[in-house]
Amino acid sequence: MFTKTAESLLAIDLGAESVRVLDIRMRRGQPHVEAFANQSVAPGGVETLPERHLDALAALISTHRMKARKCLAAMPTSLVVTRSVAVDPSKPQAADEQVRWTLQNCLPFDPKDLIFDFWPAGNAASSARTHDMLVVAAQASVVKRYLSGFEKLRLTCAHLDVAPCAVASLISRLVSAPEAVVGAVALTETGGYFAVVENQRVLFWRPFELPAHKAAATPDRVGDEISKCVSHMVGSMQVDHMAELLMFGHGSDDKTFAGYLQDRFHLPVRSPSPFDGLPSDAMSPEVRAAVQPAVATHFAAAVGLAMQPAGV
Repeated sequence: MFTKTAESLLAIDLGAESVRVLDIRMRRGQPHVEAFANQSVAPGGVETLPERHLDALAALISTHRMKARKCLAAMPTSLVVTRSVAVDPSKPQAADEQVRWTLQNCLPFDPKDLIFDFWPAGNAASSARTHDMLVVAAQASVVKRYLSGFEKLRLTCAHLDVAPCAVASLISRLVSAPEAVVGAVALTETGGYFAVVENQRVLFWRPFELPAHKAAATPDRVGDEISKCVSHMVGSMQVDHMAELLMFGHGSDDKTFAGYLQDRFHLPVRSPSPFDGLPSDAMSPEVRAAVQPAVATHFAAAVGLAMQPAGV
């Protein structure tokens, strides 16, 4: 899809409260950051989120004079449904038909307006009759609203993803053992998600909301959400360990918060800069100096997107 010659593209993270963009130039298959920027999204309901995202993106591109016409983007988790679905290979129906039938019973929107993807969640035992698949679904009409909006901005979207999968591409470059099972928490002021990643593949993820303006309750709430996920991993996925837990986003630089999670789950907890996953020469000294840790941590999904076309 991408040539080995220098090519410009935008890695766009459509977050809950902000749009974050990396202006990338691909050189010999590796991403180099030309610029980075973020733009707050105007308040409003979830039904208008695509248009508010696109308005913010238009303002950002204009303000920072970004010229790339190709983009990669990650949709917000609030517009995505994720489910673990058991697929029985012995049935006459194909795997995608079994997934579609299961989704029809749990979607919050018209099943006719459905687009989805799925992949194996863990390694099934050879004696298992069914295989668990992790499914990500969205409304096709919402996806089309984003794609149409990109076109109006004269952008060609080469790849549309979800944030946990983008972060999975990043994590393999931030850990010493990419084959290890790693947990990741990404937080905003009002929500976040917990994901379990192995070899660049998301095995499980769960979004959650956080009480507004109650920062003191956040560690307990995040810890409770992780506990639910761990219980599911042990009970349904036969995954009973994680090598470490990585934190990104709001509050990730809070050492008390990290210490709480480390004590609760008896795991090493780190808050690496997403930009540490890039090659050492991927940023000019001026750009690197401008990426302060409190800012850098919010660009995890965008950096992960930038790595995907590099074949990482």
